[in-house]
Amino acid sequence: MYEVLIPIDFSEESVIALEYGIDLANHLKANLRVIHVKTNSLIVPFYIENKADEAIEHNVNLWASDLHEKYKGKYLVEKGNFDYKIREGNVVKEITNQAKYDDATVMVMGAHNDKSIASRWVGSNAYRLVSHSPCPVIVVNKRMKLTHNIKNIVVPVDYSIASRKKVPAVAGMAYLFDAKVHVVGLKPSNLKWMNDEMDIYVNQVKNYIVRNAKVEVVTDQLTGSDFAKNIMTYSEKFDAHMLTVHVHHSNNPFVRLFQPFANDLINNSLKPVLVIPTKD
Repeated sequence: MYEVLIPIDFSEESVIALEYGIDLANHLKANLRVIHVKTNSLIVPFYIENKADEAIEHNVNLWASDLHEKYKGKYLVEKGNFDYKIREGNVVKEITNQAKYDDATVMVMGAHNDKSIASRWVGSNAYRLVSHSPCPVIVVNKRMKLTHNIKNIVVPVDYSIASRKKVPAVAGMAYLFDAKVHVVGLKPSNLKWMNDEMDIYVNQVKNYIVRNAKVEVVTDQLTGSDFAKNIMTYSEKFDAHMLTVHVHHSNNPFVRLFQPFANDLINNSLKPVLVIPTKD
């Protein structure tokens, strides 16, 4: 059975992720698990800000139980399981370990709007988690235009092999939602050899998705050096319901640290971002 894993920190963003994840689990007929990792950071759930006694008590187990009680009625999977886990330690390590232990199908997480220089060049907290995740991660935030009926998925492709390694996971998502897929080639200039080579790549991806997902696929190319801005503008134009991006797991630590395209999408997209880990 599929499993949807949702990390929460009791912020508004993580509760938005929970709502989105419940709808996703209902569609997939999947088990649902919420996980919170205790740290030394003081937190107060945004939804109890007017309950002074609960805020002072700082009872994480009570907060998780209350959240589960509040939302369990929206989980509609017959014979499915919706529960929560509390772990303690390093946030990234504990969540990724839980995903491995559960063999999670997909993770849904809320991202804070992080505009700092450190976020762009080192990575936001959301980026650090997705860059270590063993499974695809859907990133949402409160600025996004969320729809639970995923009918248009945008798949950016560049000249790297890694950008095409995400395609099987994209095909699987498209199949589950019977979604139209937009395969978009990204290139820095309009030179003929670049256009010709990109045509080959986008058509390879198109043929794979059509063959395996049996869904409609259209192709396009975008020219310009700001790949993230270009793909986000495209997604608005064609009313996409989800963007996809890969985060490449490599033995080279600099590959993991400096992937600004993925980080920019995670921090700035107004559409949910499906982040797919790829490996050498």
